[in-house]
Amino acid sequence: MVADRMFDVVIVGGGPVGCFTGELLSKKGFEVAIVEEHAEVGNPVHCTGILGLSGLKELKIRRGKWVLNKLRGDSLYTPSGEEITLTRKTVEALTIDRATFDRERAAAAAKAGATFMLKTRCIGLSLGKKTSVNVKKIDGSEELETRLIIGADGPTSLVAREAGLLKATKYTRCIQVEAEAKVADDQVEMYFGNKIAPGFFAWIVPAGEMCRIGLGTTEGAPKLFEFMKNHPVASKKIKMDKLIHLAAGLIPQPLTRKIYSDRVLLVGDAGGQVKPLTGGGIYLGLSCAKLAAETASHALENEINEKVLRRYERAVMQKFGKEFELGLRARKLLQKLSDKELDVLLRLLATPELRSLILQEANFNHHAPLLKSLIKRSPSLIQVIGVRKFGKYLRYLMAP
Repeated sequence: MVADRMFDVVIVGGGPVGCFTGELLSKKGFEVAIVEEHAEVGNPVHCTGILGLSGLKELKIRRGKWVLNKLRGDSLYTPSGEEITLTRKTVEALTIDRATFDRERAAAAAKAGATFMLKTRCIGLSLGKKTSVNVKKIDGSEELETRLIIGADGPTSLVAREAGLLKATKYTRCIQVEAEAKVADDQVEMYFGNKIAPGFFAWIVPAGEMCRIGLGTTEGAPKLFEFMKNHPVASKKIKMDKLIHLAAGLIPQPLTRKIYSDRVLLVGDAGGQVKPLTGGGIYLGLSCAKLAAETASHALENEINEKVLRRYERAVMQKFGKEFELGLRARKLLQKLSDKELDVLLRLLATPELRSLILQEANFNHHAPLLKSLIKRSPSLIQVIGVRKFGKYLRYLMAP
């Protein structure tokens, strides 16, 4: 079969990470196609939409009309309903309008020269001496010959499956709606407990006139509406009469898939590039997109092979390896604890020493430095927790 069109790079997935990758490569003069199955970029939305200010600065992305709320801290609710507030005076992050943000990234990619193919679904890859992406459009099928394929097509990535890159499939299942709720407009609320969100948490995030209310779980189906109706604290804040934008999705677990092979790279959720503790993936995905674009550019200008593309994985692990590893250990700890033990652990955050440490060292985009500091402070923490319990918690954190 003769290819219908030829490109240097075909990116499957027109979300912010795919578009950002396309923008960076187009600016370097490569012919880039971005394949998106939906009719427009930005819809549907499957994301809570929080971006840290430090990440925006690093990525050189200016604030736009997509900013909805400025966030200064978190209110954490223990399984017993006790509130622990961690707030700074300065703005740490932004709640964003994901549809508008995504379209801004798409516009930047188009301006740089990327070709968009909307209402076009990837149905398979041809890998080998001749590399191509097979797509299905409204008016038929097409084969796009390319030198390199980049999968930015989400947690269940077809590109990852076709290229044999999925090692395992571990996900957090999530459901989110938008509704009115009486909460502070600069605080994210997080609710913990094995009875409501085993393995993860529920959240209320202010987003303009509405709030994004969601719940994730690693066990069974997420019971969001049960949480909204029955939680002793959250149910008193949420108005159930007007629910909009119901969305369901999966958060992949990092390090459960290989992110490169001969002529294929994975970015964003497709590459499992999310924060293990919170599941946030916008900053990580965009940051890894820069690393992918650098590796892809080098390969396209020299030689494309698995050895060269491996540089991408090395760059990602150099920048985020500790983040993934320590975050996964912390997640393992939280998943092992009973609700009583979660109560004890979360209450520790309200102690003067830990509160000071968190406010001093916590970074919205990078959790590893804080986790390292907590481990270094073990002698003082032992006094608060007790030798036996601390040994149990530390064992989970240090386990491979």
